[in-house]
Amino acid sequence: MEAARSGDDKALGVLLDEYRDYLRLLAQRAMDGRLAGRIDASDVVQQTYLSAVRRFSEFDGASGDELAGWLYRIHERNLIDAARHHLEAQKRAVGNEATVIEQEPIEDVELTSPSQRLMHGENAARLARAIGKLPEDQALAVRLRHLDGWSIEDICQHLEKSDRAVAGLLHRGMQHLRKTLSDD
Repeated sequence: MEAARSGDDKALGVLLDEYRDYLRLLAQRAMDGRLAGRIDASDVVQQTYLSAVRRFSEFDGASGDELAGWLYRIHERNLIDAARHHLEAQKRAVGNEATVIEQEPIEDVELTSPSQRLMHGENAARLARAIGKLPEDQALAVRLRHLDGWSIEDICQHLEKSDRAVAGLLHRGMQHLRKTLSDD
């Protein structure tokens, strides 16, 4: 962090890269539904990186927790802007495709202190990195079930798989997550 603050672009890149999976997971979660095929999550993550690089001199935190919270706020604005831009460009009513705009933030609003919110953000980044290491089908099933709260039935329909296949994806995905998180 100190090297990034002193103007080392490579250090800043390494520092921000720690949050790539977290930001991608937030974007994917926010863009489920009609916007998923129209806005690329990687594009929004890249925009967040550009915004963070341009504004890094404004960041006055000192810890990874504070950086996670700062990036989260930038990313959330970029997600909303991407959705609005797409909706305006397509001349569609916001009510038809407002998934990102209406999405509740991933952070738990019941947490009261800023340090609790920031710690939650860093833990979410760690979880996102672990989910990013899963095979794609397992990562999607785990995300839909445990982060987005989808029912098994809804996941089966979305993935066009049987109950047994989805249960297997979830079981293997959770096993891999436990191992990855305990190894970290």
